[in-house]
Amino acid sequence: MKYEKEIYGKNGILRISGNAQETMLFLKNEPIHYSWFAEIGSTWRYHIAKGINENDIKRNIEIDRIVNKGISNEGEFLAVCEYYSNFLNYGNYEFGQYVLSTRIYMTHIPNADNYVSYDYYGGCEDFTPTQRDIDDEIAENYKTQILTGFKPSMILIHVENSHMFFILDGHHKFIGYGKAKQRPIALIITKKGNEYKSIDYTSKLAKQMNCDKENYFQRMRSEKLEIERYKSQKVNLGEFWELIKYG
Repeated sequence: MKYEKEIYGKNGILRISGNAQETMLFLKNEPIHYSWFAEIGSTWRYHIAKGINENDIKRNIEIDRIVNKGISNEGEFLAVCEYYSNFLNYGNYEFGQYVLSTRIYMTHIPNADNYVSYDYYGGCEDFTPTQRDIDDEIAENYKTQILTGFKPSMILIHVENSHMFFILDGHHKFIGYGKAKQRPIALIITKKGNEYKSIDYTSKLAKQMNCDKENYFQRMRSEKLEIERYKSQKVNLGEFWELIKYG
């Protein structure tokens, strides 16, 4: 099932923008993640990131109950969509719940209070965490629940046509699915439309995020010269993951 909504409010604490080559995620207008691809003989993925505390996004007991046990009907699906709509900045969004594949990697979580810069072989679909702390006991509890039949749902956000997915909720669920060797369930929020930022904008953003690695700026500049080939890339989530339907 899919649900589309245009959000008019400008006060949502979460803002995401980008395209197939790069994605920027902001919390309360502060950049917390800037990620981009660069071709350097193989596909490389660069990150400048800062983890957030779990209480940065206010929890809702009923929504937590639904996603922890697993979204099981249209009413619950729409309730979760409406709840997360409250955090989103202006734009058009598509919500869909999917059964994912098992071969998905979650990047390491920045444990520092300040920004960290890191890079690695990009591959394709990687999940980027936003939460700073991981508790292995909680992940083990999710593993046990999953093996007994529960299908808890993660919440992901990404930009249309992008292979970069950010985990808003469900870091422990994702690890639990991996431990249980089962396909994860995720409600994916897709920001519709692509934005293309200038090298001046992204260089300024990287400096604001305390990046001082000159090779990062070199890769950023060189890849932006190839931006036209990214504009033709299209990502249809339903082509490689199974859309869950109700009714």
